[in-house]
Amino acid sequence: MLALLMSTLNWSVALPNESMSQGSDLRPSVIVQGYTIEQWNKQYPDIPARPLGPIQSKSLVIPQSSVSEGIELLDQLHELKIDAWMDHIVQHTQYNSDEFNDPNLLGQWYIDSLDMYTLWTHSLGDSNTRVAVIDSGIDTSHPDLSEKSIAPYDAFDNDDDPSPNPGEYCWEGAGSSICDEHGTAVAGISVAAANDAGIVGLCPECSLIPIKMLGEGNAALSHDIAAMEHAIANDAAVINNSWGYVLPTEAPEALVNVIERAQAETREGKGSVVVFAAGNDNRELIDNELCGIAGVICVSAVDSYGRPTAYTNYGADVDVAAPSATVSIAPNENLTTNFGGTSAAAPVVSGLAAWVLSVEPDLTSAEVVDLLLSTSEQSPLITPDDNGHHDKYGYGVIHPMNVYETLYPPEIEEPAKGGCNTLAVVSPSVKFYPMILGLWTVFGLVRRR
Repeated sequence: MLALLMSTLNWSVALPNESMSQGSDLRPSVIVQGYTIEQWNKQYPDIPARPLGPIQSKSLVIPQSSVSEGIELLDQLHELKIDAWMDHIVQHTQYNSDEFNDPNLLGQWYIDSLDMYTLWTHSLGDSNTRVAVIDSGIDTSHPDLSEKSIAPYDAFDNDDDPSPNPGEYCWEGAGSSICDEHGTAVAGISVAAANDAGIVGLCPECSLIPIKMLGEGNAALSHDIAAMEHAIANDAAVINNSWGYVLPTEAPEALVNVIERAQAETREGKGSVVVFAAGNDNRELIDNELCGIAGVICVSAVDSYGRPTAYTNYGADVDVAAPSATVSIAPNENLTTNFGGTSAAAPVVSGLAAWVLSVEPDLTSAEVVDLLLSTSEQSPLITPDDNGHHDKYGYGVIHPMNVYETLYPPEIEEPAKGGCNTLAVVSPSVKFYPMILGLWTVFGLVRRR
């Protein structure tokens, strides 16, 4: 039984940091990490807890009757060297952009600009490669998603239906209409099926783990953690996050812990590629935001001309830029042509990462991150720093053809041992990319955060 120890509360550890507290309020519950519910119940049977996300989750929440009781419990847990935090309200935002509505961008222009057709001649992806989309409501009944959705989950309402709720995000008083297009559009950009309906995602035969985390009303850190735990439990290869916090906020330690586990535990230890949108506030990212988590791919947005969008966030933590995919699917078998923001750029990167893991499933998450960064192409419009980095482009705009040619080098003719007039052909099946990635890393061209 947990000893009832009374001591001075260490606020700097227990409570949200100063930047977070600007947009958050404490909830009467405590988050604990490092235990499954079975382990917790054996060791502390008198302290009821429940898992955040799946039953095997290593993140738990302990409800309390008041915030003051939660703070008292938190102090006791810290005395026992247990990792614990107060749950708190966090103001989320979807990284969309209402100003992005250029009529010249009709059609999936980003597919052409990325030359995904060449990659698709090799593979349309693999259903064993799972992309978790953590977002607002996702219409899993849409024909582009219905046959590929597995393990649906709503972390906001704690049920298995991630569908958009009538009336949510209806800015103009649309009543009971389905107005929430964000999550469905994000999912479509990454994995919409090639089925003669809707659009085609970058990895059309990859599977989708649809996770609703955003909804109207107060969202909590525990929702964020539950969503990530669900992605881990269902072996996500890629985890897309087209969301962030309203105010510049350091990433909560409890969430960082779960993301680091995702990068190391899924796919039999090869890990998940975790992608975050940079955000749409036209500001410099502060240290230790979500984009600053080690190993995360932080994505800024460019338009159809390869120029940074006016709204994209920027800074040292931006890794790559990607087209803001303005055309995608919407609920009720509809199409949206005014999507945008870094929300629409992140799933482009996630879809490409999923394609890579479909054709090369033995790569680790870190190797995929290195591959995408090292094959990106820096814009001719700017001058990067000595490390090849730019605050808006990162290490460049993603370049699927460079990815493809790194994984599958073109045939190289060279003199054979048989004589000067005899040519030998190096087969494309000979993979050079580990050596190439190693050289990028040795010469400091791939950033390690």
